[in-house]
Amino acid sequence: MNNESTGNVGHWRAALAIASRDLLEFVRDRRTLFITLLLPMVTYPIVALSSALGLRTALVDIEARQAPTTLTIALSGEGSVAFAVRIREFVQETRGPRTGWPAALECNVESPQDSRAFLDDGAVDLWLEIRKGAVEALDQQETVTVEVHAGSVHPASGHVREQFTALMRSFADGVRRQRMAQAGLPQSVLEPLQFTFLQEGSGAARSIDAMPIENMVPQVAGAILVLLAILTMTGAFYPAIDAIAGEKERGTIETLLIAPCRTQDIVFGKFLAVYAITLATLAANVISIALTAAVGLRFLPAGALERIDDMTLGTVVTVLAFMGLAALAAATCLAVTTASTSAKEAQNTLTPVILLVSALAGAALLPGLPAQQHGGVLAAVPFTGQVIVARAAISGVRAASAEAGVGAAQGKPAIALSLAITLFSSASLAWLLLRATAAMLADEEILFRGPDTAGSVFARPAARTRPTIVQGVVPIVAGLAAVWYLQGFAPDDLLLAIPLQQATAVLLPLGLSLGWQRVNLRQTFRIQWPCPDGQWWHVAGCTIGAALVGSGLFVCGAAALLAVKGTHVSAETQLLSSRLLGLMQNQPWWLSWSLMALLPAVCEELLFRGWTLSAFVGKARQRERVVGAVVVQAALFALIHLLPERMPQTFFLGLVLGWITITTGSLLPALICHVAHNSMPLILMAGMANAVTATQGAESAEGNGVAVAKSLGLPGGMVMLAIGCVAVGMILIGWSMRSRSADAIELASD
Repeated sequence: MNNESTGNVGHWRAALAIASRDLLEFVRDRRTLFITLLLPMVTYPIVALSSALGLRTALVDIEARQAPTTLTIALSGEGSVAFAVRIREFVQETRGPRTGWPAALECNVESPQDSRAFLDDGAVDLWLEIRKGAVEALDQQETVTVEVHAGSVHPASGHVREQFTALMRSFADGVRRQRMAQAGLPQSVLEPLQFTFLQEGSGAARSIDAMPIENMVPQVAGAILVLLAILTMTGAFYPAIDAIAGEKERGTIETLLIAPCRTQDIVFGKFLAVYAITLATLAANVISIALTAAVGLRFLPAGALERIDDMTLGTVVTVLAFMGLAALAAATCLAVTTASTSAKEAQNTLTPVILLVSALAGAALLPGLPAQQHGGVLAAVPFTGQVIVARAAISGVRAASAEAGVGAAQGKPAIALSLAITLFSSASLAWLLLRATAAMLADEEILFRGPDTAGSVFARPAARTRPTIVQGVVPIVAGLAAVWYLQGFAPDDLLLAIPLQQATAVLLPLGLSLGWQRVNLRQTFRIQWPCPDGQWWHVAGCTIGAALVGSGLFVCGAAALLAVKGTHVSAETQLLSSRLLGLMQNQPWWLSWSLMALLPAVCEELLFRGWTLSAFVGKARQRERVVGAVVVQAALFALIHLLPERMPQTFFLGLVLGWITITTGSLLPALICHVAHNSMPLILMAGMANAVTATQGAESAEGNGVAVAKSLGLPGGMVMLAIGCVAVGMILIGWSMRSRSADAIELASD
């Protein structure tokens, strides 16, 4: 026990010593220190001042457009005089609130020629043509048509039209009341229903001009938070580059690695240094925002500050959420720069990463993610969840909960739960990245692969056993880009759309990568039987187990999705589901099975469990790197499916498929598991054809798994059977692998 405690103290001392060393080196570099810490103090005032002035101008313009104005009307026609008198009398006799009315009304009777001239000159706002006997027609309970002309040279603004419409509606209401009185009917005939809003305090009834600033607070806060996320990420940029890539370039990383401490201690110490600098950058940004806001808010219109809720809770939540974001940024930059051999290469590698982070942070401002949702599950998404949670808190618990119909006391726990989710997600992802960094730092191939050398543009790289990490990601990035840019040209017919999508998103990028990078195909794609030295029943047990796991996972995933989302899915999922159901019902079973189950499984397994998983595992057999490789390929596997509702289920499926591939050392069991998973909709549809036909209209609006699940009702027995299939399948795979010899395990790992 004492030895363990002494060892832990020694690890902490080693990490702190490395952190102190790196911090001292960073502080000595005054140019980098100025760019990282002091430049935001100059940047924010410029951005905030221009934003505040623009916001002030926008608010003043909005209030000016909403303020009542004088409405000038020209009337012509034989009935214009009587109509003008009637309108003037109505305005003078009307008492009480005049919602939307102009401040004053001027009715001038003119000839048609003069009315047209005044309208073109802008002397009048509108010109009304009144036919003979219009007033008498009103008294005789007839409908009078009034032609309203707006100028072509000086067209009437929308505010003028709104004021005129409000005035005419009030005038029409007065005529209706007069007709009711003449008929001897009570006024209640015109008001069959009245309603009031309850649970509204004195501050609930807000004027129209008070709404713009409240609507703008979430948008302005979101934009500032996205900028804060990007600057926090850039705060870790230079320290991370110098921490490892700089050490490689100076040739001091070898001396550090032979020091009497673990690789994990070195990585953790460097993380502490980068994290400290990132936190200092975050603090400088927050202070600059606070000071700039104190000055910039003075430029807002008078009374605007009274409409903004207390920002104390929002500030605290933002700081805590972005402390987690800073840890994630530091760990991400360290992991990326570890694979670089020089500072220049690290800069080139980190630049697209920062662009990706900017996109993730900006995704929090999408219209479908309003602040009142407090983040929810999206709070766990890196760089997006932090912005969502902070934006919800800054917008005010009262404002954020108003549309949901809950009070501030109920809104605060929701924000606290989302904050806990995003902090846990940040800590977990940072820990995984640090473990991956330690594994890469211990990999001699990554550490000592030497500087890049210039050569011919078309010169192919040297042959390798497996692709590198960067090469493992390139086909996926290219596939995502192809799916994004070509989705507008994809045919609606799934008979063409599915093969085209698999070709452009998977096969073509993978084929180009294989043509450029020469690798050992057998080891990269694990082309071998799962039990090369076992009996045939071991191979059969492994194969059957994989099929059982895949089948059970589909039903379990559909049940979970149905329990969480119910029938409320996105429009994209509804459209895809209806098209898939149409394919299953209208085409031969073998064609539907080939397109839905076989083709995607073969293509995706070759890319993710073959090429990508081999790239991230490499030659090393460290447990941390293998676990990290399985998690990363599963995340990329979920990402390329695009639909948010399917991502959790697809991510878990990717984890299981990666585990099966690593455990068996073969791609075949994962391929069978994937095919079985994708075949379940067809199997369930064939078994419940009558139920599906009866509920076909309802299924067209559900997700693929949800639709089938709803038609079946997913009884508890079916879910329990699916769980049993998964458990039995994993047991069969584990039993089959016991027959593998040490030589077979060694061959599968190399």
